[in-house]
Parts: sequence; structure tokens; C-alpha cells
Amino acid sequence: MTSRTLPGVEEIRAYLRPFDFFARYVNGPDEGEVYVDAHAVRFRATLALLEDLPGGARVLELGAVPYYMTILMRRYLGVHVDPISFYEVEGAQTAVHEVRSAASGERHAFAHVPVNVERDPFPFEDGGHDVVACCEIVEHLLINPSHMLFEAHRVLRPGGLLIISTPNVLRWANVLALLRGQNIYDRYHGNGIYGRHNREYTLDEVTTLVDACGFVIERAETRNVMTPAAATPPVASGPGRADTIFVRARADRQRKMACPGSLYVLVDEYRNVVRPAITMGLDEMGHIGRGWHDLEFDGERGCRWSHQRAVFSLRASGGRTIRLEICCHHPDIASEPVNVTLVVNGVPAGERRIDRYGWQEIDFDFDPRQAGTTLECALEVSRTWCPGDTGGGDMRSLGVRVSRIALR
Repeated sequence: MTSRTLPGVEEIRAYLRPFDFFARYVNGPDEGEVYVDAHAVRFRATLALLEDLPGGARVLELGAVPYYMTILMRRYLGVHVDPISFYEVEGAQTAVHEVRSAASGERHAFAHVPVNVERDPFPFEDGGHDVVACCEIVEHLLINPSHMLFEAHRVLRPGGLLIISTPNVLRWANVLALLRGQNIYDRYHGNGIYGRHNREYTLDEVTTLVDACGFVIERAETRNVMTPAAATPPVASGPGRADTIFVRARADRQRKMACPGSLYVLVDEYRNVVRPAITMGLDEMGHIGRGWHDLEFDGERGCRWSHQRAVFSLRASGGRTIRLEICCHHPDIASEPVNVTLVVNGVPAGERRIDRYGWQEIDFDFDPRQAGTTLECALEVSRTWCPGDTGGGDMRSLGVRVSRIALR
């Protein structure tokens, strides 16, 4: 464990105020000073979550603009930080952000890497980072925080750290506002769809999501880091009523793009086709549409039953064969085989005959000239069966079970 002396809140304020990001790229230096004054306590609390990092550790910071947390981590933790910009994905043009301190002459140049963290794969290799810092960003997402956590897990080394801070929807200020008949939802924002808080969370919601996506939580709490002490009544110190959620977790389990029912609904309506292969129960969200039953497990193998027709999409990546890991359970399959057909971008890619139980791989070749950027696929089964017909209460109409689909 590395021993460090972290700066106090006033030292952080004095150090960051002279930096000119807001003067250069936003609305002037006054806004920058207001931002630093408001967030200095949170900055200090986030540094404390990382003070045991070894020098030279590699940190991926999501939503790093205006880079003040980046600068603090470099200076006081001695780590290497890869910053990703998020809020500028809608239109920023600059390739490099320069940030300078008028007081010390300190200068930083940050490559502007715009990534929509709820839709895009992160532009980094698997397992290359020791930490992913997600500070005050999850509340700005619109549709899919699980994609961000899936990608965070992917780029972390085994056992790497995830740090999250986000406003607590159950904070005392919100409770008081509701009691006064005031609306707690954020106002519409001139900086675009990600400029406002689109959804705030409870501590239980954040920990449920982080745990479901394959992280092991080490620390989870709420703390008052944004509310002036004089404005914080005693009840604010009660369980879950402080203004900000902090979570520290490790990538110690299998990563998953999990969709807890308390946070997600109608997942099959969501499309975000970014991968050439999907595994049920891990990363199928955004790639499957109508025609699938809920996720099940055959031992440790995640799988979904199809209806007679089920649709999915893959990102084209130069392959010309789609391989499916499937299992057929029709009771009379030995005497009456099942035919499985695959249609790719509206063109039949062939038919395969299945005449036995058990998991097997079947391949479908298609003309790569018809691929484009996305393969829109339909799996069609010649006939379905109903488990209830052989006893029991399961009256679903089942086609085949599918575990994995991959472009090769």
C-alpha cells in the first residue's frame, strides 16, 4: 500500500481555481471558480478512495472534462490517467484541450477522445487499466448504464477498481423540496440531451447494478460533499440521506451487461449493435429483439428459448459465417427432425436439420457483400413444442435454445 499525504479541501481550491479550462472552452473564469468551489470536497473524497493506488497505476477517467479530477490524480496520486470526454460527443471539434494555470504556469494538454459511454465500445484493450473512475456521469445517462459498466469491467485488469460517485436522489435537499411541493427533476438543458441529470439513483440501485454487472463491492456509502454544513439538518446524517453516493468495487467476477428488473423494462426494444458475437446472459442487450423468452441457465451456460421466429443483430466485422450454439428439446426429434433457417439482411442463408438432443454448433454462410455495417438476422424454426403437453404447467411455445451467436 502506498502512503500519501492528500491535500486538504482549501489546498485543492487554491490549486485548481487558476486553471483556465472554463475561460478557454466554456463561459469564462467565473464559472470555473464556482465549479471548483462547489466540487472541492467531492474531489477530496474521491482522492481518498484511491490513495492506496501504487504510483504509475493506469486510470481510465470517464467524462473527464474539465479535467480537474484528472490533474489532481496526476499530481497527488502519481498515476497515469487516460481521460475520455463524454458531454462533447454531440459536436465538439477540437482534437486537444489545453489547460493552464495562471498562478504556476502549469500546463496540460489532453487529447480530446469523445466517447458515448452508454453506446460506444471504449477505445482501449482488454485488461489494460488498474482503475476506472466514473465521477458524476451515471446520472447523465439516458438509456443504458450497464453498457458503461460492461466496458469498464472489460478494460480493467482482474481485480481492478471501479470508482463511482453520483448524486443521491434520496438526499435531504430532495426530501425537503418534495415536502415543500417542489419538483426535484432537473431542468431542460441547453447543452444537449446529456447536459442534465437524466436519472438519479439511490444507493441500493447503484450497488444492485454494480453487483449485477460482475463487480465485488468493497465500499458503498452516501456522504455530504456538496451541501454546505450550515444547510444540512441533523436528519441528513441518517442512513441514505447524504447528498452523494460513493462506491468502490473490484472486477473480481465474470463481466455481464446485466439489466436488473428494478431499473430496466422492455429491454428487447433497445438496439445498440456494437459486437460481432453475443453470449446470452453476458452481452446480448441491444442485439436481440422480438421472439426470445427470458434468460435461463443450463448449468452455468446462459441461454434463451426462441419462439418460432426470433431476431438478432450483429456488427459486421469481415466474417462470412454465423455460428449458433443451440439445443433442441422437441420430445419427438428423433422421428421428426426440426429445421432451422437463418435469414440475413432479408436473404436466406440456408437451412439446417436437427435430429438429436444436446448442445451443438451450426454454421450459416452468407454473402459478405450484403453485410453493410450491421447484420439483421432472423432465426426461424420449422415447428415449436409446449412443455405443458408432456405434463407440468409450462405452457410456453418453444423453438430452440440458443447460448451464443458469433460471426466468424
